[in-house]
Amino acid sequence: MFNTLKALFRATTEKPPEPNTGRPVAAGLPIGISQEDLEGLRLDGRVNIKLIGLRAHPDALFRWNDDDYHHIAAVGHVDLGQGAHLVRFYLDNDTWLQANIENGQVLEYKLFDFYRVAHLSDAEFDNLINGDDKQPDSIGAQTIALTSTSDEERSCSYQRVWGNADSLWSPPVVFEEQVMTTESVAARQVNHHAMLYERPIEGTERMEYLLLSAENDGEGSFMVVHNVGVDVASVDIDAM
Repeated sequence: MFNTLKALFRATTEKPPEPNTGRPVAAGLPIGISQEDLEGLRLDGRVNIKLIGLRAHPDALFRWNDDDYHHIAAVGHVDLGQGAHLVRFYLDNDTWLQANIENGQVLEYKLFDFYRVAHLSDAEFDNLINGDDKQPDSIGAQTIALTSTSDEERSCSYQRVWGNADSLWSPPVVFEEQVMTTESVAARQVNHHAMLYERPIEGTERMEYLLLSAENDGEGSFMVVHNVGVDVASVDIDAM
C-alpha cells in the first residue's frame, strides 16, 4: 500500500506585513519537519507561487493568478507510515499546496484547486463508498471525464494513476488527514477515499492532475471533491 501511495503523489511584488498571532509556526506539521524544510510554508503565513507559462496554454483546466500573496488558513497532515507524509497548505483562494515528504525530505510539491465540490447525504456517501454498482465515472474508474466549469462543451479525460492499469475499476485509497486551522486549538480529522488521475497538457511538458476524493469530516458533512492540480517546483514558492 505504501508504494502505491508514493506513486499516487509522485513528481515537478511587495510582501504584505506578517501578522503576529502567537501561534507556534510548526502547527500542523509532522514531528521533525520545520517550516525551513518546507520553503518557509507555515500556518497563518503567506505564500506566492509562480507558475510561469501556464496561462499561455488554454488546454489546461487549472488556472492560477500568481500576482498575489495568499494567506495559509489551514494545514493538513497525512501520516502514510514508514517515514512518509503529506502536508497540505490550504490557501484563502480555495487552492491548496501539497508537499510529499519521505524520511524528512520533500520529494515534490503539487498545487490543487477545489475545482468542483458536491455535498452528499449520509446515505449517498455510504452508497458511493460501499455500493456494489460502480458507475463508469465513480472514484476508482479507469478513466474520468471532467467538464470545464467555464465551458460546458469542453470535457477533458484523465487516466487513473493508481491501481492495476488493466482493471476497469480499482478501490480508492483511504487515509486520515489531521487539519489545523488558524482558529482551532486542536486538529480535526477528515477521512478521505481518494484516487489520482492525470493527463498531459497539450503543447507543454506539464501534466495536469485530477484528485477525486470522497470526504467525511466526522461532523456530519459528506462531499465529493474534484481537485485539479499541477506540479510546482520549490523555486516557484515564495513563502513568509
